[in-house]
Amino acid sequence: MELTKNPPIGIVLQKGDGNSVRGILSQDAEVNMGQLLVIQDNERISLGRIESFEYINNFFSEDSELIRPLTESSEIYDLLSSSTVTRANLFIIRRYSHNSTPKPGSLIRTLPEIRDEDLPEFYGIPGLCGYIKYGRLAGSSIPLLLDLNSITMHAGIFGETGSGKSYNMRYLLYNLSNIKIGEKEDALPIILIDANGDYSDFTYTNSDMLRGRKWIKRYVLRDPLLPNDQRLTIDLSLFSPRDLAEFITSLKYGQTGGNALQSNFLEYVLSLHDQKEFNFLLGTTTGLENLKQEVNGVSSNKELGFNYSTSRSVQSALEIFKNKVVNKLSLVSPNASLTENTLELMWRSRGLATIDFSADASPGIDVTTKQLIVSYVSRITYNYLTRTKYSGSQRFIIFIIEEAQNYIPSNDYPVNANLTKDVLVTLATQGRKFGLSLILVSQRPAFIDKYVLSMLNTFFFHRIYHEDVRYVMSASGGLPESLSHALTSLETGYVIVNGLMSSMKSPVLVRIPWDSRLGSYAGSVERVERVLTTD
Repeated sequence: MELTKNPPIGIVLQKGDGNSVRGILSQDAEVNMGQLLVIQDNERISLGRIESFEYINNFFSEDSELIRPLTESSEIYDLLSSSTVTRANLFIIRRYSHNSTPKPGSLIRTLPEIRDEDLPEFYGIPGLCGYIKYGRLAGSSIPLLLDLNSITMHAGIFGETGSGKSYNMRYLLYNLSNIKIGEKEDALPIILIDANGDYSDFTYTNSDMLRGRKWIKRYVLRDPLLPNDQRLTIDLSLFSPRDLAEFITSLKYGQTGGNALQSNFLEYVLSLHDQKEFNFLLGTTTGLENLKQEVNGVSSNKELGFNYSTSRSVQSALEIFKNKVVNKLSLVSPNASLTENTLELMWRSRGLATIDFSADASPGIDVTTKQLIVSYVSRITYNYLTRTKYSGSQRFIIFIIEEAQNYIPSNDYPVNANLTKDVLVTLATQGRKFGLSLILVSQRPAFIDKYVLSMLNTFFFHRIYHEDVRYVMSASGGLPESLSHALTSLETGYVIVNGLMSSMKSPVLVRIPWDSRLGSYAGSVERVERVLTTD
């Protein structure tokens, strides 16, 4: 590996503490905060990250008496430009076969092109197997390598609207679907909660991009229109009487959380039945009518402490449940369309299952019903992975949740998520032992439960809102000053990667390459002037 091929662009002038140096860079050198540069101290090579830089001029300062008269002349611009250099502070993030800090006089160079066979030496890893290429290190053509063996430690992808978050998720999905193992293209099975239909094209028109997958399906809550669409149905026997009672009453009262007395009443009635009966009781008109009669009968038993008024309210909640979930969505079935058998098929076929909550695929679905579905998927996934692990067969599944704040909200976010929060906390704390990787995607990480956020060990930061900076810095363990200051102003197409998956083992700025097929999908919007001139 030859890191000193590129011509010098600067020189080290001053050594700071054990891991920092100050250098002067050529006026022609284009640099960015967080960019990596090669520092050559004789035979000793190091990598340094630009922590800060400023332009200085050797002949003129801002209070120079010559500045005012010269500003009236065009010559000032040429004079200032010709004698201006860049002073940069660099932090050493990697040393190659030495432990020293570069001395004054060391040469500074940009990163050269590196052959694939040299990437293990560059990153200090044993080989490329088990890694995927991700973007390019800012200011270079070198890909960042992501360690797949750390993916079960969970990850977060955060960025405001327009920051490139959705494109990055599609790019990451593409990379996880084309994993090079020897001469074979392989993939990791993925279940993806698609909030806005951003991945529907992978099910049909762009499925050829996901070469490592033999099974791709989109689950919808309306009658399927396309060959690979599947109407989603779930099995209520996975839920406890308490879970279902709270869900049904919250459908009536919205995100205020339902009514405790009514939830207790319905929980009592449901607890009189085996969980295997729930699909009939709550999934059919006959079963719901029978359940209403039971509710009415319980209210007549004064010893139980439930009155007729509460009984009427519970029956009203059951009627709302029937209209929204049973009649409109046909969501409940003893023969669910997404089961542990489906997950086994996904594993063997390296499948991708997207659950499309967009208005087109799931019209009229509310947040509470989305939580029921996410909770169901979480339960069958956890059950499947624990069962296979204990039977001696290791499996891996990535579970990606968009708009994660709707399912694991912080105390500051006005969403009641009792049905999903506990099971997702279990996935975050226990899932990695059984091969589950949780990837949370959100515009507002400050609205995600901080405890769950602390369970994530790899972060992909796009441009985020000012209000989120302190929150994500705390949860992620912090970023260097150069990159933390860039969080609110990152250009679209750039992402800061930090955590266990990154082979650099230090926060780095990465540029995501543009691919027109990854950028054209149902959720994208063309530029207005382009549409007006072509339509």
